[in-house]
Amino acid sequence: MTTCIFCGHKHLYTLQHHHVKCAHCRRKFSLSRLHTDQAIIHAFVNNQTALQTSKTLQVHYNTVQKRFLKLRTKILYYLDEQYQKTSNSSEYDEYIYMKNKNIYNAQNFLTFIYDNNIYNLMLPSLHKFRTYDKSDEELAKFLFLNKIAKLQSKHSHINEFWNYFESFLKAFKGVNSENFIYYLKEAEFKFNYSKKAQEEILLKLFYD
Repeated sequence: MTTCIFCGHKHLYTLQHHHVKCAHCRRKFSLSRLHTDQAIIHAFVNNQTALQTSKTLQVHYNTVQKRFLKLRTKILYYLDEQYQKTSNSSEYDEYIYMKNKNIYNAQNFLTFIYDNNIYNLMLPSLHKFRTYDKSDEELAKFLFLNKIAKLQSKHSHINEFWNYFESFLKAFKGVNSENFIYYLKEAEFKFNYSKKAQEEILLKLFYD
């Protein structure tokens, strides 16, 4: 360990029980815990599930699950901050993700392109159409014809993300509506950044 995980300072003191202390910010941290966190982040970046990670690293499942939740929460806020730094949204399109045939339970979101990156914004639930007096097929057609879109090409970078997202979700046995945003943002993050960049960003975010 050569730099502080909190402030990046290079002057560290070695303490007892595999702990170190930063001479600049004065914060202490455990090297063994750091190694575990790094291994969990590496597994997360490589799309291992919490159960797979727990078995591979021989770490309690609840520990891994809590780390994964923390990573997904950090990602959500990080991506929002990155998007707020730019006003250059060149294209956008609306997507309706259906995991079953009930369109009222579908997840509806808007996908933007900015600086060649992807950003997603959740839209209001389709439950607002539950009193719609047409069939599900007619409702689906209505939503498709009235969706929000501004595309420069049918071969948009947005379509590449949607294909990636559909494939990404197959690794999970099911994502409920409350957690959908976290998995959407995880896919967005992994689509936008290389694995090396992901690990570097997540390690920094994890100890912010």
